[in-house]
Amino acid sequence: MDQLPVDELRKEIELEVVELLKTKLESGEITEKRAQQISEQVLSRLHEGMTYEELYSAISNLDNSMTELAVIVLPFVRDHEKQVQEQGVGALRELIKQGQYDAAAKLGRIISTSDSMTQWQGEGEADTTE
Repeated sequence: MDQLPVDELRKEIELEVVELLKTKLESGEITEKRAQQISEQVLSRLHEGMTYEELYSAISNLDNSMTELAVIVLPFVRDHEKQVQEQGVGALRELIKQGQYDAAAKLGRIISTSDSMTQWQGEGEADTTE
């Protein structure tokens, strides 16, 4: 799966937030004041020039105080974690092919823990401490 340029992805998220807020305002699920609060928070957390890691970190925290955004946040975070996992598994396979079994085992432990999935940076090095 190809990634959108980070600013395009940010704009896509902002557009989805606008559409969601519009729908919730029209249905009476949220007040204008709440919509304004959410808009301000999203715009303050998502800004031009962010890296993918900064963007996904910001996205994953949006629904902590704005539960209305969970329907937007969760698909993006899942997609990101899937990409990170695929990169990690690819690197793991490459380490095994190269015979770097200690590094592969270490990397395997890292990518198998759910809380470290978004921390994976796509690099693995051989463990040379033996």
